Amino acid sequence: MRRPLTPTLVLATSALLLLGCAPAAPAAPTPTAEPTPMTTSSSPAPTPEVDPQMVVSLDGITATDASGTSSADYDDPTALLALLEKSTGELPEPETVEIFPGEPSTLQRFDWDGLSVLADSKRDSPASLTITAADISGIPVSTAEGLRVGSTRAELVDTGAWALTDDQDAATATDLGLGGQEVPGTQSLTHPGSVGILFTLFVLEGDTVTRILVPSNDFSDL
Repeated sequence: MRRPLTPTLVLATSALLLLGCAPAAPAAPTPTAEPTPMTTSSSPAPTPEVDPQMVVSLDGITATDASGTSSADYDDPTALLALLEKSTGELPEPETVEIFPGEPSTLQRFDWDGLSVLADSKRDSPASLTITAADISGIPVSTAEGLRVGSTRAELVDTGAWALTDDQDAATATDLGLGGQEVPGTQSLTHPGSVGILFTLFVLEGDTVTRILVPSNDFSDL
């Protein structure tokens, strides 16, 4: 006669059946690699273009181009001519200047199209400029105040230009001066008793500037 299963055996068997039917534990998720951020190579910023220009003052010339800014004083004619040669790409052959007909002179003139330099051949005295165009070899030329050949009388007067003598009016005079730098040891020919000055001279036709002479002075009759 078959014996009935004991309660303990029945419980054990049921437990085994339950274990066999239990769902399997979920597998741990496989870690995924973080996306590598893309790197972009930075290109150097473009070099800004430099518009060439030439500025004249009572001291000398300052020229600016893509290579930088250079200056030369009238007191150093050799450096002044070298600067103009570098800026324009040429140095004209000098011409001898006669102060008085038939008398020898050491003065030389270097003529560019729109600009000329007057200098002593020994280079031991200051040079001076005469400007007759708004640009030289394609390079705009202006004074430190922004005035140039082609500027108007009104622009000159607004900047403080004055008539050369007391009996002239800046509104009608053909020659106007601007600035004023005293030169110790000199006497003004237009204002007796005053120290002579250097200034920029503007020559006008009507109300338009046609020539700029710098530096000019009121103590020399040349």
